[in-house]
Amino acid sequence: MSFNRNPSGRNQHGTVPKSNDPLLRSALEKYHRERVTNNVKISARLAREYNIAMTEYSVKRRRKELGFLSGRYAVKELTWQEMAQLILDVLDEDPTNGWGVGNVQARVAFKHATHLPKQVVSDVMHTYAPEGFEKREPGAQRIVRVPKVPVGIHKRWAANGHDKLYSIGFPIWAIVDDATGKWLGAWVVPSNRMSNVVAYLFLSTVEKYEGLPLQFSTDCGSETTGVYGLMNALREAYHPEIDPSILRAHEYVWSVHNISIEQSWLRLRLDWGNNAVPKFHEGAEQGIYDSNDPEQYELGQWLWSRLLQQELDQFVEFRNGARMRKDAQKAGPSGMSRNEAFSLYKTWGGRDCLLPVDCTPIKELKEELGGETLLQFVSDEYALRAESVLDNLGVAQVTMQNVWDVFQDMLRAFCM
Repeated sequence: MSFNRNPSGRNQHGTVPKSNDPLLRSALEKYHRERVTNNVKISARLAREYNIAMTEYSVKRRRKELGFLSGRYAVKELTWQEMAQLILDVLDEDPTNGWGVGNVQARVAFKHATHLPKQVVSDVMHTYAPEGFEKREPGAQRIVRVPKVPVGIHKRWAANGHDKLYSIGFPIWAIVDDATGKWLGAWVVPSNRMSNVVAYLFLSTVEKYEGLPLQFSTDCGSETTGVYGLMNALREAYHPEIDPSILRAHEYVWSVHNISIEQSWLRLRLDWGNNAVPKFHEGAEQGIYDSNDPEQYELGQWLWSRLLQQELDQFVEFRNGARMRKDAQKAGPSGMSRNEAFSLYKTWGGRDCLLPVDCTPIKELKEELGGETLLQFVSDEYALRAESVLDNLGVAQVTMQNVWDVFQDMLRAFCM
C-alpha cells in the first residue's frame, strides 16, 4: 500500500518559466530598467501584465540568474571609472544640463540596465557637470500645484498640445491619465491646431484602450471642438446612464489648471525639448540645411519627424517607468512608477473607471477624419523612397548625435 498522495509528481501550481524564457526575460528586463526591485511588486505585475504566475521567491531567483541586481551589487562589480562612463554617456544627451541626479540615475538604469547608487551618480555629476546644480537650484522655475484627490485610472484623461518644437516645425500633442500621470500617447504631428488631427489622436487612444474615460479635459482651443463633440456623442451612445449634468463628458479648463498634462510638459521640455531645438538649428548654422531648398526641406521633414517621434517614444517609455518621488502628504500614487500606479491601481486605493466601447465604429470614424495621412509630414511615395535610401546607407539608428551626418549622406544619395 502506497502512502504517496501525489504519485504523478505534479502539484497545483503551474510550470514556472525558466530564466531563458524570452517573455519572462523581456518582462524582468523592463522592470529592471524601471528600477523596480521589490519582488512582491514584480510578481504582481507579471501576473497582471503578462499572465505569468510566479511567487516572489521565484522572481528573486530568476532576477539573480539573469543578473538583474540592485545598485549595491554594481559597486562591487564595476570600477568607479566604469560607473562614471555609464553616467557620462547619459550626460552627453543633456548638453543644457537640465537633468538632476535622480533623473540621471533613472536614465542609466533605463539605457544601460544597470542600477547605480545615487551617491555615485551625484559624485560623478559634481565632478564633471557641476554647473548644472546651480541651474537647477530650487525656486528657479516652479509650477504651482493644485491639490487633487485621484479616484482611479481612466477617470479623466488630460490632453493638450506642446509648442516648444513648433518653432522648428514639429509640434506635439499628447494624452495622460490624470490620476497616475501615465502617458497614454504622444505624437509628433504636422499641426496640433487642427481639429481633425486632435480628434483622430483621441480616437486612436480610445481604440488602444477599448474604452472612454469618465471625462476628457483640454484647454478651450478651436482645435478641440471636434473632440468635444466626439467625447459627448460616444459617452451618450455607449453609457447613457451617466448624467452629464452631474459629470460632464468633456471639461474645458485653462492650461494652468490642467495640472497633470502641464507637469508632463515641463518634464518633456527639461528632458528632451531643450536639447532637440538647438540641435535642429545646428543644421542651418553649420550650412548643412537650407529650408528654402524644396528638396532639403522635404528630406528634413521626413528625417526629423521620424527621429523626433522615435525620441518622443523613448521619452514616454522612460517617464512611464521612472519612479515618482515619495510624498506621504500626497493623495494617490507616489513612490512608484507611472506604469506601476496604472497597472496596480488597487495598491494606492484606485479603481478602473474605463467605459468600454465597441471599437468597430471607432476605426470607421478615424478613416472618415482622414486616417494616418493626418500624421504624415511627406507623401507615402516619398517616405518609401527615403526609407529605401536610408536602408541602403546601412545606418544602424538615426540619433540626435548623427542626424545631420545622415541628412548629408541621404541628400547626396538622392542626387545620384
